[in-house]
Amino acid sequence: MSDPIGIAATALDGDMTETPLRYGSAPERRGQILELVSEQGFCTVTELSSALDVSEMTVRRDVGRLAREGKVRRVHGGVTALSTEALNPSDFAVRSAAAREAKRAIAREALRFIRTRATIGIDSGTTVLELAKMLPEGRRLTVATHSLPAMVAMSPLKQVHVFGLGGELHPETQDFAGPATLEAIRDLRIGTLFLAAGGLSPRGVYCESDHEALVKRALIEVSERVVLLADSGKFGSSAMVRVCGLDAVDHAVIDDAISAADAALLVDNGIDLRCASLSDHTPIDDPR
Repeated sequence: MSDPIGIAATALDGDMTETPLRYGSAPERRGQILELVSEQGFCTVTELSSALDVSEMTVRRDVGRLAREGKVRRVHGGVTALSTEALNPSDFAVRSAAAREAKRAIAREALRFIRTRATIGIDSGTTVLELAKMLPEGRRLTVATHSLPAMVAMSPLKQVHVFGLGGELHPETQDFAGPATLEAIRDLRIGTLFLAAGGLSPRGVYCESDHEALVKRALIEVSERVVLLADSGKFGSSAMVRVCGLDAVDHAVIDDAISAADAALLVDNGIDLRCASLSDHTPIDDPR
């Protein structure tokens, strides 16, 4: 998956382009940095350098000035325009309890994407955690994940090889992130990534924190297929950090309470939509 964030396109009203944006004057360039960071919620220095077609050193100088002026904040891995409060995700246990039946129905449907001996990635999130809990014994899977609860859920499965993506543990999201995590992902090749979302909109997939966005983008980059797992309540959610555009998603599994307008949004963006029935408890056959 190339260009999962689509950052250069944000300055052109969503019209995708592969041509980097060049700005000759420092004030204009800093203005564009503000616009990009405000739209994305969080950007890395590398992403801004590529979008503006300037060196990372130039970006760092511009960001330093904007930070001194109180217009952006430097955070680990990049820069954000969001407040500290906005970047603190809600408690994992609270989010796990929300829409639990919908999440379980989505996980049951998502099992249809998993074949024996597959190499899959499980993102951090409460919906994809339900998938990790449902993985059946006997499919001889290799699973890469940075989610601590997912690692624990899969640990009893003797024929599931779990590749833990370690790093710094974030208690509020129960996942690992940071340079060590990103370095571990860089050398992976994942067949199917099951991606979580904190929010969905016409502009793409969102999450609640900068560290989550970095890991999700890295996982998308090394995955051949991306399957989004999200309950219908994620549309219009207040999650603030953009992970990627909808064009980075191949399939989506959403519960059948999704509105016609939200379903059309996904389908119109070329996404194969699967609706999970809240009343369907039919076991999934093992597709060996």
